[in-house]
Amino acid sequence: MSSMNTFVVNVSRLVRRPGSTRQVTVAGQVELALDQVERCGPVTADLRLEAMAGGVWVSGVASAEMVLRCNRCLDRVGFEARAPVRQVYGEDARDDMPTIGQEGDIDLSGALHDELCLSVPLVPLCSESCRGLCPVCGADLNEGSCEGHSESRESPFATLEALLEVPFETA
Repeated sequence: MSSMNTFVVNVSRLVRRPGSTRQVTVAGQVELALDQVERCGPVTADLRLEAMAGGVWVSGVASAEMVLRCNRCLDRVGFEARAPVRQVYGEDARDDMPTIGQEGDIDLSGALHDELCLSVPLVPLCSESCRGLCPVCGADLNEGSCEGHSESRESPFATLEALLEVPFETA
């Protein structure tokens, strides 16, 4: 069974029976192509499927253990992602929602992927007080100050400063 099939659920017994519900738990691997995610563990989602007129409403929570990279010092950071899942699957093909397949199957992988991606911090930090890396030598400033170069350095834009000093000539 492929990892994508682990998130396919058959809802044929719910369709056209508005108000009927079913609880499901699905688990499998999701690939998150985000720069800040070094590794994503198995995803588990506890979901409630509820039939409604014209489709099925899916709601619940997805979770996964992840390893992220600190944006300042590049250390590994453990992160437990918990993301609410809310998605409607329709019986008829529409641009704004995924559809229920011919056999009554819904593929939850897209919804789980998207919600987990949204739960990852844009700028993960190992701690709020992380000092990051020295911009000159790359030393981890959390372990102490770096040696061997002065703290002040010339701006990489200093050569452009001469352009600002060009006198303005009028015609």
